[in-house]
Amino acid sequence: MPNFQRPYSWDTEQLEDFWSDVVLAHGDFFFGSTVTWVSSVRDLFNDTYSIIDGQQRLTTSAIFLSVVRDAFTKIASDASEVSPDVAQAAKSQADATQKYLITTDDDGKAYPVLTRSEAMFYEQIQNPNAIPSGHKWNGSAERIGAARVFFETRVLAELSSGGHDQQLERLKAIRANVLKARVIQVELASEEDGFLIFETLNTRGADLRLADLAKNLLIRGAATALPDRDAIAVRWDRIVDRVQNGRLDSDVVDRFIWQSWNSRRDAVKAPELFKEIGRLVGSDPVKHIEYLEELETDSLIYQYLEDDDVRVQAKVSGVRNAMAVAQYVDSVRALAIFNVSVANSTAIAIARKYQETKLVSEAQLVDVMRLVESFHFQFTSLTNGGSTGGTRGRYNRFAVRLEKASTKAEVVDAIKDFADKLRASLPAREAAMRAFEQLFYAPNLRLTQAQKIRGRKIFISYVLMSFAKWKRLLPPGQSLSSWSIEHIKPQSLAADDPKDPTYSIGNLTLLTEALNSELGNADLQTKMKSLKKGSAYFDANLESWSGSGVLVPSDDQLAQRASTLAAEAVDSVWNL
Repeated sequence: MPNFQRPYSWDTEQLEDFWSDVVLAHGDFFFGSTVTWVSSVRDLFNDTYSIIDGQQRLTTSAIFLSVVRDAFTKIASDASEVSPDVAQAAKSQADATQKYLITTDDDGKAYPVLTRSEAMFYEQIQNPNAIPSGHKWNGSAERIGAARVFFETRVLAELSSGGHDQQLERLKAIRANVLKARVIQVELASEEDGFLIFETLNTRGADLRLADLAKNLLIRGAATALPDRDAIAVRWDRIVDRVQNGRLDSDVVDRFIWQSWNSRRDAVKAPELFKEIGRLVGSDPVKHIEYLEELETDSLIYQYLEDDDVRVQAKVSGVRNAMAVAQYVDSVRALAIFNVSVANSTAIAIARKYQETKLVSEAQLVDVMRLVESFHFQFTSLTNGGSTGGTRGRYNRFAVRLEKASTKAEVVDAIKDFADKLRASLPAREAAMRAFEQLFYAPNLRLTQAQKIRGRKIFISYVLMSFAKWKRLLPPGQSLSSWSIEHIKPQSLAADDPKDPTYSIGNLTLLTEALNSELGNADLQTKMKSLKKGSAYFDANLESWSGSGVLVPSDDQLAQRASTLAAEAVDSVWNL
């Protein structure tokens, strides 16, 4: 695979098509064309071809054949005692299948039929007896692994009945269908032709994405020497691994490139971005490298966005690192909990300005992200305000203004205007309060999808912990994983209805996991001493219940506490 090729990207939809169209084919199947050029000539042995178009199909075929090989091996093992002849035949078929994955020359030197950059492709697909490299799987490797699981499930289902001899014949038949698939090979004259073809070509599988085109553009435009192009490809792959960070969404890198652009320059529509990148770098190799460096810088920030369990990093003397600022990290985590990505351009821009200049103070870094967090708590999480072009444009304009700021005064003005625009877009106070009062946590009930989103443990824990941070009872940077939600009135007294006041925010508090297990279904007065000592936030309503002598809070008391918390939430905790 040449260095400008995209990662393996087939998902279940394409794999289903491959299974039905190729593996279960009745008669010869036309597999389309592959586009290649000869990248290495060897006397007395096959030349090496670099693939421009067809890598998804060829890689998928190799994955499937690896599953067939292992299925033959299993039949050989299972039949060894009862049917030695079948076992020997199955072993021979496994060896024959392996030759489509790794071949040898006249001197016995082995060559992979298909060479990919993922170490796991060689170790698990082509040569399962290889010594593991220990390389961490990137997004492409994860999809290759998922494709293998897909085919393992399907092949095992095909072999679920019949004796060993019947299984052997069935496996030979479906292997033959793949090997008989017809393909036309188109051979180009040079690598440069390959670059040009790649830019205009859509494969039979997933369309070329922005990330594929940008990678090709940067490798081709930044260097001509192969070692330099390989170095750029390695740097690009590091960006992709960093940005994906375990996420398998096929468009995650595209979104990063778009949001990185929007954190620096006037926004463009996603379909038009590749043309704009082309205009930016032109034909100047230096500008190609400069743009690659931009992406590298922004990926170091972006990798932590949209992670609802992101952790604070240790501070290093003399290094300005936004991820070492606990309040910034808290806001990043909050936006991930809210499932808000529209503000990523602002999150990148303010962190970058803080890290690269002294124009942004730590307090301003925190203030900007706190503004964004508080706005989206009210606008998105409470009142279900959707992200619009206007919302995205607001973040883009602030990010661009921040990027252009060359004095502290310009930064101050930009932040002030940004805050004013967010305040002007807030929902009405009454609407936000009503929505807050309706928050609930009912972990043992069957809920609708909409109810599940609003009643998630991580979201309700975030809400309750935010009150404690507002009162400075807990330091910033707290992980939510060590805390538990306590129903003050026991859930055992509630009806099977999420609207029961027992599940409402007025009946909830946050405790350490250990204390929550200890309290169980104890009555209110028994719980109070422990709640005073171990809850994240012991508010005025809880204090009044403590002295009232009641064993179970009434529905009116729960409603009153919900109303009090709602007012504190809108007017203080998430106030802009």
